Amino acid sequence: MEHALIARRAPARPSPAPAVRSGRAFWIVTFGLAVAIMGNNAPSPIYPVFQARFGFSTGALTLVFAAVVVGVIPSLLFLGPLSDRLGRRPLLLIALALALAGSLGFALATGLGGLLAARALQGLAFGALSGTAVAALVELEPHGDHVRATVVATVTIVASQAVGPLGAGMLAQYAPDPARLSFLVLAGLLLLALAAITIIPETVRTASSEPHSVVSFGVPGDIRAPFAVASLAVIAAFGALGLVSALGPKFVASLLHIHNRAIGGAVVFAMLGASAIAQLAARAARARRQLIAGAAALAVGLLVVLAGVAAHSLAIFLAGIALAGVGQGLAYLGAQELLDSVVPAGVRGGVMSAFFLVLYLAAALAALAVGLTAGPLGLRGATIIAAAALAALAVASGLLSQLRVAT
Repeated sequence: MEHALIARRAPARPSPAPAVRSGRAFWIVTFGLAVAIMGNNAPSPIYPVFQARFGFSTGALTLVFAAVVVGVIPSLLFLGPLSDRLGRRPLLLIALALALAGSLGFALATGLGGLLAARALQGLAFGALSGTAVAALVELEPHGDHVRATVVATVTIVASQAVGPLGAGMLAQYAPDPARLSFLVLAGLLLLALAAITIIPETVRTASSEPHSVVSFGVPGDIRAPFAVASLAVIAAFGALGLVSALGPKFVASLLHIHNRAIGGAVVFAMLGASAIAQLAARAARARRQLIAGAAALAVGLLVVLAGVAAHSLAIFLAGIALAGVGQGLAYLGAQELLDSVVPAGVRGGVMSAFFLVLYLAAALAALAVGLTAGPLGLRGATIIAAAALAALAVASGLLSQLRVAT
C-alpha cells in the first residue's frame, strides 16, 4: 500500500548544491529506494507461514499487517521533514537502518510480538524514507533533469512494490526456510544499500535556519467537499488493497484450496502491478475521469473476485484482483490530482497528512474487519461482506465524483 505515497510527499528542497550532482549517487539512492519498497510488501505471502508456525488467529494476522500504521504516521510527520534540516544522507541512513531492523525482526521473530514490532519498524522506515529519497534523486540527477528524476522514482516505486511479494512468495515456496530466507535476502540487500549511501554526497548545503514547524492536521472549510470526495475514493481503494495485501495469499489457500506460496505472492503482485500500470498510463487524464473510471473498475473487480471465490476458479479470482488493482490505482491517482488542484500551498502539509491518515486507516481497518469477523462468520462470509461493502463504497465514490468534481 506504500508505493504511491513517496513521490507526493517530497519535502521542499532548502538549498541543493548543483556541484554535487552525481550519476553514481543517483543510482545508489534508486537502489536503496527499491530495496526498501520491496521489503515493505514482501511479508504478504509469508503471513500464512507465520500463522501456521506460531498458531495465531486470522484476526491476529491482520493485526500484524495493520501494525505498519503505528510506525508510518508519526514517522511521516516527524522523521521525514528532518531531511531539510539535517540533510538527505543522514535520513536515508536512518530509514534504511530501520528497514534493516524490520527485516531482521521478521527473520528472528519467535512469536506474534516480534512480528508486530518488525512491522512497526517497517512503518518507521517508510515514513523516514518518504520524500527524502525523491528529493535526493531530484538533487542528484546528473543533468539537473527534475522530470527524469521523478519518472525514475515513480517507476522504481511502482515496480518494487509489485515485485516484492512476488519474489518473496517464490522463495517461500521453492527455497528452504520459507519464514526467514526472504527477509535475510532483503537484509543483505539493505546492508549493501546502507554501505553505498555512506559514500554519496550531501545535497543540502546547509541546515535550514528557519524554525521548523510541525505539520498540523486540518482541512479548511472551503475544500472540505473535494476532500470528502477524495477520501471516499481512497477508503474504497485502499480498503481493497489492504484486504488483498494482508489476506490475499490466505484467500488462495483457504477459499480456493491452492496451497502454493508463489501463487499467494502472485495475487498481491497482480493487484499492485495492475495498480502501478494504471497510474503510469493515466497520469495525463483529468481527475474526474480517473475517479469515475477507478470507482467502476474497483467495484466490478471486487464482484469478479467474489465470483472467482464462488466458482473456486483461480483464473476468475486473479482477473478480478487485477481489475480491482486498476481501479485502486486510478482512484488513488484521481484523489491525489483532485487535492493537488484545490489545496492552498500554505495548508498543504496538514491537509495531505490528514489524507494519508485516512488512506492508511482504511487499509488497516478493512483488513482488521475481515480478520476479526472471520471467526464468527468464517473467512468466506467475512470476505463476501467486506468485498460487497467496498464495492458499494466504490460506487458511491464514483457517483459523488461525478456530481462534485469539476476538474
